[in-house]
Amino acid sequence: MDSRRRAEKAPRLCFWIKFGPSSRSQYPTKASDAMAEAIKKLPVKGAWQVYVHKLRAYVMGDDGSPVRPHLMLVISTKDGQFLACEPASGDDEAGGGNVVKDRPTPEALLDFLKKVMTHPRVMNTTAAGEKRKAARPESIRFADTHTASLHLGEKDKWAGETACPYVEGCRAGLAECGVDDVGFAPVPPDLIESIIRTQIEPSMAPDNQEWGTQHLPGLSQSVDGFTDAFGGSLFAAAAEFARVSPWTALTKRRPVQISYRLVLREDVAMRLTAYVSVVGSKEEGSFGFAVHKTLDEAKRAYEVEVRGDAAGDDVESSGESVNGQSCMFASVYETPFEDVDDAERAGWDLAPMEDELGEYYWPIFCKMTFEKGEDGTEDALSLTRPAIVELQCFELALKAVVALIKSGELRRADDENQSANDGKPWTVQCETFAGSAGSETATIDVEVSLPSLDDSAANEGQDAYL
Repeated sequence: MDSRRRAEKAPRLCFWIKFGPSSRSQYPTKASDAMAEAIKKLPVKGAWQVYVHKLRAYVMGDDGSPVRPHLMLVISTKDGQFLACEPASGDDEAGGGNVVKDRPTPEALLDFLKKVMTHPRVMNTTAAGEKRKAARPESIRFADTHTASLHLGEKDKWAGETACPYVEGCRAGLAECGVDDVGFAPVPPDLIESIIRTQIEPSMAPDNQEWGTQHLPGLSQSVDGFTDAFGGSLFAAAAEFARVSPWTALTKRRPVQISYRLVLREDVAMRLTAYVSVVGSKEEGSFGFAVHKTLDEAKRAYEVEVRGDAAGDDVESSGESVNGQSCMFASVYETPFEDVDDAERAGWDLAPMEDELGEYYWPIFCKMTFEKGEDGTEDALSLTRPAIVELQCFELALKAVVALIKSGELRRADDENQSANDGKPWTVQCETFAGSAGSETATIDVEVSLPSLDDSAANEGQDAYL
């Protein structure tokens, strides 16, 4: 069933978007004890799946900075009802929405669940206005953003799983309420796509939103062969590039030739060549790493961006100079949500921003194609994701260039980079995780050289770049 049909068949929810108390709030112990005793006397009804989800949306935080809120979703699994608690009214014990600005602590989630038991509110539009009697569930299964897909289809592994912090964090408090059957269960992917992605997250994006993500799909969602192991290696290479401040060792946009032999299978191998360069600097507020297929393209970008030659006055040449691929570094607010979630879940390396405490440089890998408008149509710049073999080129090139900068072999002598290797290419051994099923790696000899900017690229077609 395709995503559109799934969305049409999914239950529609009536939202009451109100932020609950901060997850750092302290709840009165005596009041909690009294509520637990009252809940213990309630009738038992059904079973719940509780999912704490980090939303792919931004709201203004208490300190004036955008934050990603968390949704506390409660599903009554036997009757398919989505539950929340009634809005506060006077001295009523209920109140507080099911969306909080901070990641809810187990104590905050437990307090919310108690209110759902005592003052339940049905969110399904088909049951709008329907009153649900107070009750406690017979069992509760927890999951959060990082564990939502853990052990999918492997029910025998659920019982002993404690990776979701709410399982143990809420167990004692729920036992006081008479709910002893507490454990873990993953979240059906259809629920995330048809309810959260289709209904909840779009409703939280204001029309005048001033922050957001690049409209690019996540790497793991759009690139065939992309794995967590490769993502970790790719992000680590990018983080090291940001840490060494390469613009201090390389002239900006100065082409650097990267060549290596790629074995596709035992009987098929090819030599790949690309031309890479440093773009911008931290001081300029924007920096990154560019990859071009040919020396001609790389030299054109160098002339337009650095030398300001006559080519810089040629609109068509200026536009064509952006053709290629890049890894630009940005804030988390400009990064695709899928990349952010994958990096946080898998623990990928990021370089910290020196002047922004707690903020990091996020690498955004993309292909750029400039299309000149014809017959009065506007020029167009399209952004797409590189293929796995192109991302591998980034991985190897970043590692090789950083290694030579750290060793002092690749250094800036004057206005242009000079080779400290008597004009011969350097050879750097780099590990790649591309195509690996797990932690398997391959070691590849990467040749790095500084092509003359005065010579033509007559022989550049001898090698291939995918």
